[in-house]
Amino acid sequence: MSLNYQHISVAGRRILQQVNNPSKAMSKHLEKQLVNSIPEFMRPHLKKVPEDCQFKSERDWKFLPGDRVVILAGECAGNIAYVKRHDQITNGYVLDENGPSVEVAVPKQFWQEGQTSHVVAVPKTLSQKEIRLVADIEDAEMPGVFKTVAIDNIMFKGTYYDDNYKKKMPYRCVYGDPDLIIPWPKPEFQEDGPLATAPSVAREQTFWVDTIARNPIPSDAFLTIRNPHSKYKRGKITAQDLRKLVAPEMPISETKKAFVREQVFLAKRDMPTLTQEDKFIIAKRVEEFLKQKDQNTTN
Repeated sequence: MSLNYQHISVAGRRILQQVNNPSKAMSKHLEKQLVNSIPEFMRPHLKKVPEDCQFKSERDWKFLPGDRVVILAGECAGNIAYVKRHDQITNGYVLDENGPSVEVAVPKQFWQEGQTSHVVAVPKTLSQKEIRLVADIEDAEMPGVFKTVAIDNIMFKGTYYDDNYKKKMPYRCVYGDPDLIIPWPKPEFQEDGPLATAPSVAREQTFWVDTIARNPIPSDAFLTIRNPHSKYKRGKITAQDLRKLVAPEMPISETKKAFVREQVFLAKRDMPTLTQEDKFIIAKRVEEFLKQKDQNTTN
């Protein structure tokens, strides 16, 4: 929660801590309430995964949209289907029409274009352990002949630049045989939007620096490039801000300076050690004081 009500009361602080750090039983209860509050046609088929355990990279997902997979269990066991998309919340995979589906009722305000019935088939989400990757591998005994096989497990080795994904991708290999590389599927073509710029135009150089003594950006153009109030939204304090926020130290008076010098001098001086003669004199004076005190008490 972004709002902080800890200053209101002790009970409010305790309730806020329970919401931000729920126990295991409370987490299950909240998850059950959330699932029951979602309509059936929007309800996930797998359990929600904590944010720190969600898949983020290609190494985590292993299968990307466009990959062929075989279903291992359920009513569609043995079917080969294509991965259509990922479900980030549940670490699940949504397959095409060859995958499992469930019929649900959809309210009319949520109908898609061309829909004519309240009951539609919604694809079920499958976990990673319920599917295996399918690929065409060349037969070692018959060169030039490819056979379709299901791969039990895969591993990653090294990286390369993939022109289809426009980034570095790891080599996907058969586990135990790094020489068998399984290429990543080619992503679906997405048309450029109306505001897109052609790569050739974007790479064209239109400005050359002619001097380092003058700022190449005009002063009137700074507000269109950088927000002058952005530092107040970052939530970070720079050294310049600290100098403005910290009050200057009060000047020390001459009396205070003399006192400080005296304390430093006293701390550095050598402490005298008591000799036997000094101890004898002290004992004698204490004895005289006690005798005089006894005489005054007697009189």
